[in-house]
Amino acid sequence: MSPYDLPAVLYCDDDALNLRVFDANFGQRFRIFRCSSPNEALALLEQRRGEIGVVISDQRMPGMSGVELLERARTLAPDAKRMLVTAYADLQAVVDAVNRGQVTRYFVKPWDRAEMLAALEDALKIARLELKIREVESRMMKAERLATLGQVTAGIAHELMGPVGYLSQNVSALRRDIDQVIEYVNKHLASDPDRAVAETVKDLPSLIGDLSTGTEHLRQVAHGLKAQARGDETEQAAEISEVVSFAVKLARAEVRDRARLTSSGEAARVLFGPVKLCQVVLNLIVNAAQAMEGIGRQGKIDVRWTMQDHNVILTVSDNGCGIPVELQEKVFQPLFTTKPVGIGTGLGLSICKDLVTQYGGKLKLSSVPGEGTDIEITLLRAPMP
Repeated sequence: MSPYDLPAVLYCDDDALNLRVFDANFGQRFRIFRCSSPNEALALLEQRRGEIGVVISDQRMPGMSGVELLERARTLAPDAKRMLVTAYADLQAVVDAVNRGQVTRYFVKPWDRAEMLAALEDALKIARLELKIREVESRMMKAERLATLGQVTAGIAHELMGPVGYLSQNVSALRRDIDQVIEYVNKHLASDPDRAVAETVKDLPSLIGDLSTGTEHLRQVAHGLKAQARGDETEQAAEISEVVSFAVKLARAEVRDRARLTSSGEAARVLFGPVKLCQVVLNLIVNAAQAMEGIGRQGKIDVRWTMQDHNVILTVSDNGCGIPVELQEKVFQPLFTTKPVGIGTGLGLSICKDLVTQYGGKLKLSSVPGEGTDIEITLLRAPMP
C-alpha cells in the first residue's frame, strides 16, 4: 500500500531543523504534513478533516504549548492519535496531559527512531481499523434504513390498491355514461350553440382517457412497488415513446415554471418494464427541473433517444446548475443527496442506476458545473411485436 493511501501524520515544531529531521526519517514511509506553528497546525487540521491519523507536536513553542495544541486538536480530529515530544523539564505537564486523556503518548528528546517508527505504525494501523469500522457502521445504518424503506414501500403499495380500485371502477362507469351525456348536450348545442360548452364536450373523452391511463399507471406502480419490496424481477418490454410521453405528462407540474421540456425519438421497444422505465425517466426529468434553481437563465430539458446497433440510447439533458466533479460519483450512492433537507431523499439516482443495471443497461453521467448535466442510458432493444 502506498504511503499516500494511508491516514496522514501532522508534525508541528517551530524548529525548522527538527521538521527536516523528522521528514528525513519518516517521509518515505508515511504521508507527512509539517507545520512550524500551532496556528498553522490547527488551520491544516480544519482543512484536512478526516485525513490526519496522528498529530505530533513539540511541547515548547511560542504562543501555545504542545499540550494546548493537542487539546484543541482533539476537537478538530477526535479520532487522531495525539503524541508529544518534550524535554525532561516539561515532563510533569506532559504526564498530567496524558492522565487527562489529551495526549495518548509522549517522547523525551532526543527521541529514538525505532521507537517513534513503531509508535507511528501502530497509531496508523489503529486509525485505518477505526476508519473501516466507521465505514461498516455507515453501510449497516444505510442497509437498515433501506430495509425500513422497503417495509414502508410495501405498506404504501397495499394502501394504494384500494383507492386505485375505486378509481378504476368509477372511470369505467364514467366512460360508459359520458357518451350519453355528450349525445344529450350535442342535441341542445345544435339548437342553442355555445362555443365554450362545445369545446368542453369535445375535450371530455380525451380527459377521461388521460384519467384512465393515469389510473392504470397507478395500479402498475402499486404492483411494481410490491414486487420491488418482495425482490421480484419480471422482464418486460416497453414502447419507449409511450413511456416518455407519459413521464412528461406526470412531470408537468414540477417542470412548468422552471424549464421548457422537449422530447424526440422514433418508435422503439426496449427490454424494460414500462412502469420501472417511467420511474427512471420521471426521476431524471424531476432532477433536471430541480437543477434549474438559481441558474439565472431559461431552463431547458431535452429527452431524446436514438437507435445504436442492438441498443437504444436514451439521454436526458439539462442546462441547470451542474454537479461538482468531486460529487459526480457520489450522487449514485444510496441516501446521498446534494439537495436541501425536505427536497431530496438521496434515493432517486441510486434506484435509477439499479433498475437500469437490472435490465442489462448502462447509465452514464457527464456534468459541467454551471452549464448543465447529461445522463445517458443504454437500453437493450426488444423485438417489435
